[in-house]
Order: sequence, then C-alpha cells, then structure tokens
Amino acid sequence: MPGRREELFDRDLLVRLERLHLIAKRIAFRGHGGQRRSRGIGDGLEFADHRDYSPGDDLRFIDWNYYARMEKLLLRLFHTHSEAPVGLLIDVSASMAAPDEGKLMYALRTAAALVYVAMGGLERVTVVPFSDRLHTPLTTGRNRSEITRVLEFLSALTAHGQTDLLRCAEQFARGYSSVGTLLVVSDLCDSESVLETALGRLAPLRRDVSVVHVFEPTPDVPSGPVVLRDAEKGREITAEITPESLRSAVERHARWCRGCQRACAARGAAYVPAPTDLPFERLVLDSLRRAGVVAG
Repeated sequence: MPGRREELFDRDLLVRLERLHLIAKRIAFRGHGGQRRSRGIGDGLEFADHRDYSPGDDLRFIDWNYYARMEKLLLRLFHTHSEAPVGLLIDVSASMAAPDEGKLMYALRTAAALVYVAMGGLERVTVVPFSDRLHTPLTTGRNRSEITRVLEFLSALTAHGQTDLLRCAEQFARGYSSVGTLLVVSDLCDSESVLETALGRLAPLRRDVSVVHVFEPTPDVPSGPVVLRDAEKGREITAEITPESLRSAVERHARWCRGCQRACAARGAAYVPAPTDLPFERLVLDSLRRAGVVAG
C-alpha cells in the first residue's frame, strides 16, 4: 500500500526515527530477573565498556590496541542479549479508527518508533496485531535496516472488529511464551476489570509488561444535539451536548484513565498515557523512559 505508507511514514518521520535511535539506545528489561541486557564478558554484538584485566580473565577479550599505546591491560566488555524477543501487541480493532483514524495512525507511528529503537539496540521484535483475536505477526531480526519491512507491515494494517483483550491475552500467553519484554499499544476499550484480568493472564509467564494507552484529547464540541455511534458495535444514540455534559465526559475520561492505571499497577505493569497530540518522540523518550521501558 505505497500511498498509505507515504501518508504514515514520510521522509520527515524517518529522520525522526533515526534521531530516536541516536538518543534511545536500547529497550530495557524493568522487572523480574534483573536487566534484559547486561554488561558481561563474552562474544556479544555490541561493545559496552572496558575494565582492568585481572588474572584468570579470558585473554581473547584483552584490548591489544590499547595495550600497544598505553602498555596497560584492559578487557573489552560486551552487552549480552537475551534470546527472548521484545513483543509488541498493537490494537487494530474498529475503535482505533474512530472518529478519523487518529488513534490508529498514532499507534502505528509509535509502533514503528518502538520497533526501530528496539532493533537499534540489537533486539528482535515480534509485532502482533489484535482485535477480537490475534492476527498474523511479524518477527524482525536485530538489524534496523529491516525497518522498511516493518513499515510495509504496519502500513497494511486496518482497523476492524471488536476489542477482546482478554481472549487475545490468553492466545498470546499460549502462543508467544518466548517473548520477554511486552508492550501493549491500545485504546483500552474494555473495562478496568477486563484489563486487570487480561494482564493477569500474562503475569504467570514472568514477562515484563507495559501498556501504552492511546486516546484522543477531549474535543472542543459545540453545544447542541449530536448522534453518538459505537465504533465497534454500530449502535447509535442521540444526545444533547451542554457545557455540563462535556465537563462530565471529561471527568469520566479522567476516572477511566485512573482505573486503567490502577489495573496495570495491580498486575505489576507500567501504565503509559499516550494522548494523540503528544509527539511520539516525547512518548518514547520521556514517558516510556520514566516507565522504565526504554533506557537511554
């Protein structure tokens, strides 16, 4: 879908992705079992640091070039990588396209940024779209030159079907047990209790989970009658918009976000709010870094 790909991922966005790679160096493993990528002596792919040589260290890792200049023995340290891929569950249910595909476009761009940052940190990524079921996945290598294949995959995704986060979490737990760090990108159009239960299905696998909650900022709606349509079930109701009803809607949305945050906290998952007017660079570099998902 070349036209849609150009719309989603223009040259400016690719430049922004490269800037992200230069700043955010890796996906971090926040939780159980220590760091996902540790500094250790070995034949890892990415140089980490030096330390002084100690008797008994493997001579293969001595930095002989440094010794030739300084006559001091230093050992080269490398990042060692877990074989567990980073998982990215991205919501493509119909509600993501309401009202104008804003949430879907934002989620796809954010997904592209997360995958690019992860591959730049020499991680493999498994991208799994979901709605009422899991859809065909894409698994990358560790080389960020594969970003073209990722962008083609994301560009072909369309929003349809109802959200069934619980069923999808159960399917994911059964089919993707090798995934380590897991990022869920969704508008969370399920109840707080469903979200907590779905996250509970993932907890026994001891994987590190972060939930990126994509939502539209509150629109500036003029007073008067409107027709409200359920994007997933197609039901419509007529309502009267008043300043009071708009304030009430804003308060309900805030309570809903707090409920999602509580559900994540109850299951040890990081909750990351992602309003679509937040530049995705800030989301990746600030919000996700504060949540411990991305380390710079």
